[in-house]
Amino acid sequence: MEGTGLVERRKFRMSATMERREFLRALVFSPGLIPSWVGMQSALVAGQRPSRLAFQSPLSKEAPRERVTANGDFFVRNHFRTPQISADSWSLVVDGLVSTPLKLSYSDILLMNSVRRPTTMECAGNISGGVGVGNAVWSGVPLADLLKQAGPKPGASTVVLHGADSGEGEDLPGNTHFARGIPLEKAGDASTLLAYEMNGSSLPADHGFPLRALVGGWYGMDSVKWLIRVEISDQPFQGYFQQKHYVALRANGERRVVTRMLVNSKFLRPSEGEEIHTKTYRVEGVAWAGEGKIAKVEFRTGPGETWQTVTMAASSASMTWTPWSYDWHVPASGKYTLEVRATDGEGHTQPDARDPGRQDAYELNTPHRIIVTARL
Repeated sequence: MEGTGLVERRKFRMSATMERREFLRALVFSPGLIPSWVGMQSALVAGQRPSRLAFQSPLSKEAPRERVTANGDFFVRNHFRTPQISADSWSLVVDGLVSTPLKLSYSDILLMNSVRRPTTMECAGNISGGVGVGNAVWSGVPLADLLKQAGPKPGASTVVLHGADSGEGEDLPGNTHFARGIPLEKAGDASTLLAYEMNGSSLPADHGFPLRALVGGWYGMDSVKWLIRVEISDQPFQGYFQQKHYVALRANGERRVVTRMLVNSKFLRPSEGEEIHTKTYRVEGVAWAGEGKIAKVEFRTGPGETWQTVTMAASSASMTWTPWSYDWHVPASGKYTLEVRATDGEGHTQPDARDPGRQDAYELNTPHRIIVTARL
């Protein structure tokens, strides 16, 4: 059964008469707010089947209809066990190179001015067409608002996001917490939130309850979960997960920290191995380009075949994926290798093959390819 606080939260979303502050005060002190902490999530991408997507009804008349991934189907990538956190005892510290250090409670966060926006998140190690990508509608506080309150001092350049999750490993220093550093400029951008809601509900445990960062347009590891500290620094972050992992490596020894999402796309239907029994089949999928916009999506039915431009369902927007479709007129029975690729507004197209000079397993964005059989 749902807790009283969650039920009241949903009622609030449908009511225009209840004052926000009054509601949030009631919500914070409701005993039904805290979700159950049952089981621990492994540090793997969850999901063995394609995510179920649906058009979510807007929570306001101004909000567009977005194709979103249900919370239960959204991929999970954790490095350590899910920490058990009580909203009553949790707090967020903003410190480091600032004029006014902050310590905020969960209720403090909920009572701040909030924003709501759809954002696509992808795991940096997601394979082409893989389950490690999803699109949700997130609500939270712009990180810029907290930075403004704290007042970064002259020379500040880096914002380090520290999570509550920690653990040990073969080459991992003891009690290492997950943390990532992002430039101060990106932290202050409107695309960076401190999110406490996902698709209209409080963050699920595996997605960072009570608060997570949401760094729009960058790979998911920068959207640190179970956030407990925002540290402002004048030095590049040298943490374990900044220097040892999520680094693009080349055969010549060059290294680069992975950050921005690359242009990518995938099929939603048909799926791998599906049989098609109609002469006209509507192929559907999504495409995304991180901070950029999708300019074009193309489809073809095998290597050497001509790329065909598909129809995009709506005007492309940055930070969120764009649905697309193509009415494929199947010429004859047989096996087909279907491919999809996208191009962003700056002319970057998904490469036909992986750069042979890459020695890492990140930024995998070759075209999604599936094999289907037509039986007409």
